[in-house]
Amino acid sequence: MTFNAMTEHYEKITVCGKPALFTSIRIKRDTIPDGLYAYDVRHDDECRGIPCEIAPYYNRVGTGYGSQPYSIPTRT
Repeated sequence: MTFNAMTEHYEKITVCGKPALFTSIRIKRDTIPDGLYAYDVRHDDECRGIPCEIAPYYNRVGTGYGSQPYSIPTRT
């Protein structure tokens, strides 16, 4: 299930020293305001719920937003 970005509540966080927003729900990408970049975030492998990586593939913990794109390393 996905939700509208404009109707949800967010937590203020810092990513790579830059301010960002975070929610534990999955957001519909077409509802994200222009100028914001959205990233799916996964939690740690020990399942403690600690956000640790921008990766939508597994162990998803939430969605993060920033006003600037982040450089995401490619998996090898």
